[in-house]
Amino acid sequence: MTNHFDSKSGEQNIAQGDGATGKTINVTHTVNGDGNISSGTGNVTVNQGIPHEVFAQYVKELGATEQVVEGFFGTLLKEKVPRDQWDSKLREIAATYKELLARVGDDQAAKQAIEAGDYAKAEALLEDVANQHSLAAAKAHADNARLQRIQLRYAKAAAYWQKAAALLPEDKKKDRSLYLNNAGYDLYRITHCAEALPLFEHSLVIRQEIGDKAGEGRILNNISQVYSARGDYDTTLKYLEQSLRISQELVDKTGEGAILGNIGVIHHAKGEYAVALKYLEQSLRISQETGDRAGEGVTLNNISQIYKARSEYFTSLKYLEQSLRISQELGDKKQEGVTLNNIATTAYTNGDYPAVLKYLEQSLVISQEIGNRAGEAVTSWNIGHAYAMQGDLAKAEQYMSRAVQLAEEIGHPKLKEWRKALKAVRAKIKAQ
Repeated sequence: MTNHFDSKSGEQNIAQGDGATGKTINVTHTVNGDGNISSGTGNVTVNQGIPHEVFAQYVKELGATEQVVEGFFGTLLKEKVPRDQWDSKLREIAATYKELLARVGDDQAAKQAIEAGDYAKAEALLEDVANQHSLAAAKAHADNARLQRIQLRYAKAAAYWQKAAALLPEDKKKDRSLYLNNAGYDLYRITHCAEALPLFEHSLVIRQEIGDKAGEGRILNNISQVYSARGDYDTTLKYLEQSLRISQELVDKTGEGAILGNIGVIHHAKGEYAVALKYLEQSLRISQETGDRAGEGVTLNNISQIYKARSEYFTSLKYLEQSLRISQELGDKKQEGVTLNNIATTAYTNGDYPAVLKYLEQSLVISQEIGNRAGEAVTSWNIGHAYAMQGDLAKAEQYMSRAVQLAEEIGHPKLKEWRKALKAVRAKIKAQ
């Protein structure tokens, strides 16, 4: 069997509003191919038919009523959001929902419609306001953009942000820049990069005109992510380096640490491991100095992947174990799953199948606890494959059968491939 490694990054470091710095890009590695270890999600997700205790926990954490949270889940299903993104999307929707309620203020009719989940009525009420004078109209369009975000309608949100920017009075340049940046951001996250770029660039010009260095640094970073998505790493680095200089000028240690980490990830993508390590180590020091435990955990994970690429598996595992401890300490199930996945794939590459099993079994427990049947299917399959590689075909068949059963129930894309491999394992058992 052949091994093929795929690497993927976590959330892009995109800044939206004023004061936002975004998140450090998180590198994860998975193993695919020919019945080998498949890509595990490791993300916090919930199923349709969410267990009561999981639903209750979300109601508590999101700070919304049961009716509102039910509406959030309805949006995820309607928009066919992949289950491994449900946790992050729920939190994103809840944050925008709270912001929107605060902003509609005295417009009780719109507020009541939003709280009741009647978004069509709320949109119509806000449109009525938008037909009034320009400043009120701009704010109403901006609120409608946030309303679209709650429903994950990013293209429509971007259109409202642009309407809002066009209606602002001339003296509201900072707000215009913010709305253009937000339009670019919403287009970026539905991969409309060609449309997002000019909006970011226009927003950047305004920030430079008004001398807003902090805003300029954030938008330079956002532009870098468009070029990163295109695979144009040299241009990505050009913008990141400009953003880094501004963070250093402003003594913005949090922003500096995030950007240093992102520069390291881009050098990693280019195969420039020594340079990548230099930037990631600087980012790690800043996270430790500022007490940013989440950022520290992500950076430790990213450093581990440099050593893994160099085939220094022992050192890679050392960093991954530190990252794992932090995610567990913070109760960050999503990051814990990513790190467990990376530990398992590093151990797999090193031929350490007992370690592969140890970490995949922990990952399986997490998937089962949070009701993530897709994650449970993938992890069950991976465990089965690890047993097969050790020659324990009976246990391999047990876990592979469970994976196929789950795949049939949820319509997993690997179903055909897994059925074929399971058939081969059963044939080997019969021939013994």
